[in-house]
Parts: sequence; structure tokens; C-alpha cells
Amino acid sequence: MRIENVRSIKSFRIFQNWSPSSDFTGFSDINLIYANNGTGKSTLASLLSPAQSPDAWEAGVSVEVSGTGITETRTVVSSEDAFWDRMAVFNKDYVADCFDFSVGEAKALLAIGQANANREKELRAARTRLDDLSRLTDSLTKEAKRKQALPNAILKSIGTLVTSTLGGVDGYGRGYDARNVLKRLPFAMPLEERSDFRTEEEIAKAQSTFLEEVDIPLISAIEPLSCSTLSDLLDRIPTARVIDTLAAHPERAAWVQQGLDLHNHEHVCLFCTGDLSRERLEALNRHFDSSSRELQNDLRLLRKQLEALVASLGKLHALFPESGLLYPEFRTEYDLLRSSLKIQIQKDLSELEKLREFLERKQQHLHDAAPLPESWRTKSFSIPDVRPLKKLLAAHNDRSTRFEAVRKSACQNLEAFWIGEQQETYMAALHDADAAATAVEDNAKAIKGTRRVITELENAELDPAPPAEWLNQRLQTLLGRSDLRVEPVKGNRYAIYRHGEPALHLSEGECTALALLYFVRSLNTGGRSRRDQIIVIDDPVSSLDENFTVGASSLLWSELVQPSVCSCGAPLDCSCGQKPTRDCGQVFLMTHNFELFRIWSNQLDRLQSSVMKQGRRFRILELQAQGRRVEVGVARRVPVWRDWGSDQNKEHKALRTRLRSEYHYLFWRAASTLISCQGEPTIEHEMDAAIILPNICRRMLEGFLSFKFPALMGDFRLQMQAAIDQVDEGLTRQRMVTYLHQYSHQERVETTRGVNRPEAVSVLHAVFELMRNHDAKHFMDMCTALELDPVLLASRASNSGSGLEAAIA
Repeated sequence: MRIENVRSIKSFRIFQNWSPSSDFTGFSDINLIYANNGTGKSTLASLLSPAQSPDAWEAGVSVEVSGTGITETRTVVSSEDAFWDRMAVFNKDYVADCFDFSVGEAKALLAIGQANANREKELRAARTRLDDLSRLTDSLTKEAKRKQALPNAILKSIGTLVTSTLGGVDGYGRGYDARNVLKRLPFAMPLEERSDFRTEEEIAKAQSTFLEEVDIPLISAIEPLSCSTLSDLLDRIPTARVIDTLAAHPERAAWVQQGLDLHNHEHVCLFCTGDLSRERLEALNRHFDSSSRELQNDLRLLRKQLEALVASLGKLHALFPESGLLYPEFRTEYDLLRSSLKIQIQKDLSELEKLREFLERKQQHLHDAAPLPESWRTKSFSIPDVRPLKKLLAAHNDRSTRFEAVRKSACQNLEAFWIGEQQETYMAALHDADAAATAVEDNAKAIKGTRRVITELENAELDPAPPAEWLNQRLQTLLGRSDLRVEPVKGNRYAIYRHGEPALHLSEGECTALALLYFVRSLNTGGRSRRDQIIVIDDPVSSLDENFTVGASSLLWSELVQPSVCSCGAPLDCSCGQKPTRDCGQVFLMTHNFELFRIWSNQLDRLQSSVMKQGRRFRILELQAQGRRVEVGVARRVPVWRDWGSDQNKEHKALRTRLRSEYHYLFWRAASTLISCQGEPTIEHEMDAAIILPNICRRMLEGFLSFKFPALMGDFRLQMQAAIDQVDEGLTRQRMVTYLHQYSHQERVETTRGVNRPEAVSVLHAVFELMRNHDAKHFMDMCTALELDPVLLASRASNSGSGLEAAIA
């Protein structure tokens, strides 16, 4: 199987709603891809290893693939597709994951290979975790003990409250503790009942002592005294003939009436012995006739009734005992009722006294009307209602008969109330205690599990490590030096030495070299056929390790394209019985290193016929970031494929033969971009000119000026200044000064920054004018070799406004 094309990338770094141009025909068996930094090369490599770019695959990627012997292609849109099991990607992420480097026992120890490195990392992480878990045990245990003690402390505090309050009651003394509270927990008083609970009243019941029953007063029935009856008597006048003298002196009339009763049937006065005439007796009898006597009798009866009522009222308050004889819960209400009774009695007695005065006045002036005031006529007097007082006394007596039951009930209610108040806190503490205990158990399980993992990792079947001698031979070839050696140690690890001493640090280039060796070695492991594998190599030679470019190129060529050694490392005609290392199913070599690109390009053009006869084809591509206007005022760099031809395209081969150095390539790239702007002055072409201006022009000028000003080599600003000082033409000089000040300091293309350099075309003209002015022969020879029109490169550029400037204004 192989990858035919990357059809679309929705949103991943520089690839935004991206698809290749319609004229891009796809990939071949061997794909050499050159790209400057910032063009999307490494991003594309990570896309071909979905595990490294899950976000991109979730956003949307579409890859067209084909199978061996199958003409039809299919589209892969999922990172879970089985197709990706055939991929092997070497890039910076692979290098980072390939090593586990540690120092122990005065040795630098190295595990090579992702499986081995992961094992070492997992072992170290497991041991660190075991230490952390072990340290955590003490704190978790202490915390668990503290939290487990809290529920019992809550129960104990409730027990203390109960005993301190109800200690005098049987069952609630010293023997009452947290165990009793726990038993009563199911009977805790719910919140809705606690809201109306009268704590103080229940405490009073629980703490009360026994009181004797009290007598309930027997109140004799007293006929009520109505003021309307009194009013009638006061208004009544006798029908007798009145003796004026007696009427004028009521006190004498009473004395005469009493004497009249004593002298009934007598003719001689018992007081003065004088004669009593018949006429006088008759006059007196007429004065004190029956109507007078009836009125007097009624008045006496009413007064007697009044005095009986007064007498009863006067003794009534004293009939009810003091509240101190009652249980505390009755005392307040009882005192209020008794006080009200006293006030009512005093009020009634005061008013009855006034009624007495009305009666006495009538009795003295029997024949005079004595009207009762209107406000009094509707009043009535009787014994006040003492039933509430009697009811409280009865309740007290009932309490006395049920004393023990009431006290026990009050104690139980208080107990339930206090437990209910703390129930939620207790349950929360119980939950925390259980959680803390679970944490201790989980920690113990984690320790046990971690120890098991460590044992499994220590006993695991490791990824086979390359033989040390094989590594040392190829490491020496790859690095071009023999100072670095490895020796095998236990556990598929290596001890690393530099000049015979422990190498405690490895450079980036050395790490890359070891990782690359392991990568190509691992392609033969696991029973996998290379013909079934798709190999992606991204930047095997970084900017820090260009010194082993030739070695890396040779290694990859021999291992992936045209095997030159046996799998054991000996010449192909060795007798070990192993098959030669076969070339893989599909190769992608991506690089920004022009020297590596040049070497492989030459080798592909001279590919042996034996390889070609096997149907192996190649394609040489360049991934460029070209400017595209995505909307008004917004421009973006977009990755674009440039086809440098294949084994079947002779015209491109002729072009590649002229680009055998990076300087040639840079000259051709800058020149072709400028010529495109001249021949087809579109906004996109001007954007391309703006993109290549900071980086490609600088690298081209560095190469040119290093030969023109060798004494200033290494200081680009001084080289530029020296070159500018020798330019007489004012416009060219000014444009180069602008370039030097604004762009030449940039070390790399800025892929995230918008394109806004409308003067780029003019500056490109100025760059080529500078080169022509300083070395016209060299300039013309380069144009001839690369088949470029020198007039288009160094002619005077227009000073008018740029279409790009208008487009992004």
C-alpha cells in the first residue's frame, strides 16, 4: 500500500481549508521533498503519524491511498484506520520519544527505542509513584484516624450534654455514653419537629422534683347580682301617707318604725309612759304601710345578696394556692390567671361597695326615688370564672400522678432533639471517615498495583536493541568520528563513553544519529516486511548536525532505497544466511537541508537500472509557502507543491542538474519569482516576492558577499554596508538600505505574520542590481547557467505603487 495524495486538510497550523492544486498528480514510490522552514513540511510529517496530530484529524484530514495490486484508490479520513499501522515516521517527536537518558553509578545509561525508552520512563515514573504513595500512607492514615474519631466525638459530645442536663434521672447518669447515643440515632427528631420544640420547657419537666397534689377549691354557687334589679328598687316609691316630719328625718322614721312594732296592741308608751292615742297609731300605720314594708324587705334581701357576694369574693383569691406549689411548667400561666383574678375581685368589690351606698341611701330615704346612673344599669356581678385556674390545678395534680412517665418522656424528647441537631454533622463526619478509610485502602491497592507494574516492567520482553558493535560501526560512519562508543548493559540498555570516559551529555546531533540508527534497524523487527511499510523521514539532518549530512544520506539510501549491506552489517555476499535489507514500500524524505536534498537528487537521477526494473519510481518535490489573498485586506501563506520532476521527466532532470548547490537554488528561486512578477504582475506573485525577500534573499546575498568581501565573512550587516557603500545609483542604494534596516535581520520566515510588503518587487530588483554592479561576469554566468533573462532581473524597477499595496490597503 502507499499514499497517493493528501487531498484536504481542514484546519491544522499553516494548512487552513487546504487542498493541493488541480495539476498536482500525487506521490510516487520514492519522494524527495525539499522545503524551507515555515512551509508546512514538519506539519505534514506529523499528519502522516495521526498519533502525533489528533487535533488535526479531529478537525478533518483526507488522504488518498492505494493497495498493492489494486488499481482503485480509497480515501482515509480517520486516525483509527488500519492503514496507519504501516506507517513509520521519523521526526523530532520520534527522537524525543526514542531515548531515556539517565546517570547512575558514574555511568551514562541510555535506552534506545521508543518501547525501551518508554519502559525506562514508565519504570522511573512507577518508582517515583511508589515513593509518593509510600510517603502518602502516613498522612492518609493519620487523616483517617482523625476523621474516624470525629463521629464518635460527636456522639460523645451529645452524651455529655445529656448527662450534664439529665444526670439526675435514672438511665441518664454516668453510664450514659456514646453507645447509648448511637442506639438512639434512629429515633432522632426530624427538622420539622425541632422547629417547634420547646427546649426549656422540656428541660424543666426533666429536671423537676415530685410535688404533692393540691386541693382544688370548691366554690359555692352565689346568685348573680343584677344592677337592673337594683335600679328598679331604687326607683320604687311606697304608696303610704307620709308624715312630713318622719320623711324629713329618715333616721327618726327608722326609730319610730321600730318602736311601732314594739307598741303593737299597747296604749302606753314603753319609753315615756305617755298615752298612745288611736289616731296617732293609725297615722303611723299609714306612714309605714305594706308597700313601704315590701320595699324595705326587698332592699334588705338585695343587700343581703350583695353582702354574700362581697363575702365570697373576699375569700375567693385566698382559696387558690401559691404557684410555688405547682410544677414549673404551670407556674407562669397560673400566676397570670391568679393575678387577673385578684384584679377582677378588687374591681368588683369596689363597684359593689358603691352599690351598697346606693342601697343604704334608698333605705334611709325610702319615699324618695334614687335613680341608678345609666352606665350602671346593664352591669351584673357574680363569682368570676375560675375554671382556667382549676384546670391548671387539675393538670398539676395529673402531672403528680404521672410524674415519672412525664419526666421520662421529657428526657427522651430532649435526647431525640439533641441527637437530631447533630445528626447531619454526624452523618457527614461518618461519610468523611468512610472516604478517608477508602483513601487508605485505595492507596494500599495503588502501592500493590504499582509494585506489580514495576515487576512486570522489569520482567517484560523488551524491544530488541541493536547490537553494540553494529551501533558503533554505523555511528562512526554517520558522525565521521570514533570518539563516541556504546557498550551493552543489563536490560537492553547501553553505557555511553566519550574518549573512554562516561559521556554524561549527548548533543542534539548525537541523539539524532542514535535515533536514526535505531529507526532503520527497527524496520526489520516485529516480523514486518519493508515492502508493506511506508517510511517518512523528516529532517534527519538539523541545523545543528550538518556535519554528518553525508553519513545520514548514505545510511538512508542504503537502508531504504538500494541496500548495499547485509542485515548483519557485513557485505552483501556474507554467509550469515540473512537476507539483504530490502527497500521499503514507499519513502518520503523531507528536508530543509539543501546538501541532503542535492545528494539524494543526484542519486535518484543515477538510480540503478536494477531498481528501476522493479517498478520503483521517484518524484522530487518542493513544498513552498506562497502568498494567497483569502479576503480583502487579509493575505496568508499557503503551502503549494512545486514539481521538480520524476524519473520519467527528462526536462526537469536538465533543470535539476543546474541546481547542484544551494546558492544556485537560491539564485534561481529569487530570480524566477521576480520574473513571474514581471511577466504576470498578479497580487499573488507580488505576495510570493514578499515571502522570499527576508530569508531567501539574505541566504543568497550571504553566499555572494562572502566571496566579494571574505574579510567580513560572518558579519552580514558589515558585508551589506560595504556593498551598499560602493553603489553609486541612488535609487538602488536607497532600496538596499531599506532592505538592510527592515528585513535582513530576520533569520527565518514568519509563517504566522500577514504579508504586507508591497515594496518587495522593487527590493528584489535592487538585490540583483547590486550583484550585477559588483560582479557583472558572475551575474551573467549565473543567468546563462540557469537560463534566466538578465534584463528582467536587473532592469530599473518601476517606482509606481504596487498592486499588492492597493490590494491590502
